Amino acid sequence: MTRDEAWQVLGLAEGASREEVSLAYRELAQMLHPDKFGENKRLRARAEQQMRRINEARDVLLKGGGRASHSGARPRGGARSGSGRGGAASANSPEQIRLEAEARVRAAETARLTVVAQARTMRERRRSMGMLAGGAAVVMLLCSRMRGTIGVLAFSVASMLVVWGIVDVVSLSGQISVLQKRSAELLRQRDAAVKIAEEAARL
Repeated sequence: MTRDEAWQVLGLAEGASREEVSLAYRELAQMLHPDKFGENKRLRARAEQQMRRINEARDVLLKGGGRASHSGARPRGGARSGSGRGGAASANSPEQIRLEAEARVRAAETARLTVVAQARTMRERRRSMGMLAGGAAVVMLLCSRMRGTIGVLAFSVASMLVVWGIVDVVSLSGQISVLQKRSAELLRQRDAAVKIAEEAARL
């Protein structure tokens, strides 16, 4: 993973401080943790893969390593700490609350876009499987009128494709439903964090 890719994975602008990287990692890891997707094995497997990318992005930005970025730019924020505006803010200060809320906003939006992209991919696959099942059903009906070994064989293959397509469509529909709910939750978390950041900025 390049540093450019690591910034993108964590939803950060290049040159963010180490504290901002840590905050982004913490918030994003919580929001995309496999436990957030219940008992759905496929979604948990995707979440575990995403967590590996998040962990790798953190390590590239905080511990160094990774491939050279396309721009060849070196990190600008490695030695910075605190708010990045002239020193560290105390844990309960309005400035620190604002920073953490803004990190939560970025993480929630990054996580939401990741979930939305997964749902879009699954919708496309569901549509393809639906078309496959529909086409196989037509072939099955045509083959039901055919006699001989070829007709029986074609009917059997078509019927298996119909069943496979229907099962996959049902499974994908369940996964899409889970992702839609998670996307709505992340949107609510983002909006709530926006309000906290705005209130902290006024203090």
